[in-house]
Amino acid sequence: MLHSRVPRNAVAGTFAVLALLATAGPSVRAEVLPMKKASMVLIPSKLEVKAPLARVWTAVCSMRGFCMLTGFTPDPASKGHAFARLGDHARAGIWNDKGTLVVTGFTPSKELRVTWEPENASYLCAKRIVLSRTATGASLEIWDRYTDDQPTVDDTAKKVSDETAKALEAFRGMVEGKK
Repeated sequence: MLHSRVPRNAVAGTFAVLALLATAGPSVRAEVLPMKKASMVLIPSKLEVKAPLARVWTAVCSMRGFCMLTGFTPDPASKGHAFARLGDHARAGIWNDKGTLVVTGFTPSKELRVTWEPENASYLCAKRIVLSRTATGASLEIWDRYTDDQPTVDDTAKKVSDETAKALEAFRGMVEGKK
């Protein structure tokens, strides 16, 4: 005979809720809303910097460096913050959106993954940054992934791509000591 570790009153309570829902009739119903299509946009980029890998990693994980590299604006309360582990988070903004940056992947001196959670939860966005040592410094591979359900997907992607190119140069200047 098998014995359950679930208390009998918990099982009885579950069956009572199910019985109530079954007899509730039309007042309990689910509504499936119309589907809305969205595009997943992926913008890859690569940057070589003439600086030690440790300095580049520190800059990538600092709020100033991460925001400079990715186009976010740190919330005043998040300035000086640094990502140091899985689950770290900080308030920020981008364009007209405010929200929270959350570390979803963290391999020290190698990879940082950060998800953007906009306050209105209207789209998905994630950044992946992978570092590797080169003969003259470090290489960063960056993937910017986001969803877009607007009819101007291509125009927005071009704008993001152009902004990314400027951000990479600004980050290079910061890390190489030119800014």
